[in-house]
Amino acid sequence: MLKYLFEKFLGIFSELIYFMYERKKESELPQKFQLKFRASGIFKIVQFTDLHERMEKNEKTINLMKNVMEKEKPDLILITGDCIDGRYCRSRSATEKAIHNIASTVEATKIPWAVVLGNHDCELCSVNREEQMKIYMSYSHNMSQRFSTVIGRSGDYNLLINDSKNLTPVLNIFMMDSGDYCYRGYDYITMRQVHWYERLSDNLEKQFHKKIPSLMFFHIPLQQQKKVGLSGNFDGSRNESECVQSRDRGLFDSLKKVGNVNGVFCGHDHTNDYAGKLDGITLGYGRSTGYNGYGNEKLSKGATVYILDENKPGKFETYKKEA
Repeated sequence: MLKYLFEKFLGIFSELIYFMYERKKESELPQKFQLKFRASGIFKIVQFTDLHERMEKNEKTINLMKNVMEKEKPDLILITGDCIDGRYCRSRSATEKAIHNIASTVEATKIPWAVVLGNHDCELCSVNREEQMKIYMSYSHNMSQRFSTVIGRSGDYNLLINDSKNLTPVLNIFMMDSGDYCYRGYDYITMRQVHWYERLSDNLEKQFHKKIPSLMFFHIPLQQQKKVGLSGNFDGSRNESECVQSRDRGLFDSLKKVGNVNGVFCGHDHTNDYAGKLDGITLGYGRSTGYNGYGNEKLSKGATVYILDENKPGKFETYKKEA
């Protein structure tokens, strides 16, 4: 009971701090680029995940990224955590070099891109999450933001995508920081982040007088992802048990209640790339990209591609691009 009351007090106190001091930061940085559907009514996203890049460039990883971007020519590139491996990038210079290996590769395409961080990005690294996000944000075409309602997190933000005439948003992307580790195991989306998602969704609906169909991306899978895996009702490969968030603080229930998010996609488990529906919401993995991370000969490295239609923004198609 004392532990519950203490957590309750911390939650209320943090919410007060958020409203008093932090809320203004949500609007401090406008979206760097206006994203919009092509004249054909299509918008294409490429998701890379688990690059595990180090100071010494992994040419196989970088070449894979180059090949995918050249062939797919996406409108937006998302990298969903474990972008670098902090265990091998402990100094500031090593961290900057590892990030530059990634950033320079994507920047060469002049395609807008954004990242969220995973559990390994800052592990044993002297550069914390906010400082790493600042480094990413310093690149010309990077659209990441460093805001979070949670101390020690960085990168809860959204990206609006307008219709092909650039008149009004028809799609929204939520990016969230699922943390790294806690005493229970892997970290989790907190209640404060759930409340942030609910407030932002409400504000967007009021601003644009409609519920905007959305996708959500972060690194560590929800506990509900394991339910999908155990059900066997999915498309793709399941080659390992899901390493999910250690606590469920209500995000999935909130997604069902708010009703704007149609798909949630993560990384983290390198040899899973499946997706399946639970209560009408698609829960899925991106194909693991980096050759520095562990793998499985049954599942080659690659990326995940998302195709969205301006006339049916609540629906999407996906496919994998292999090395």
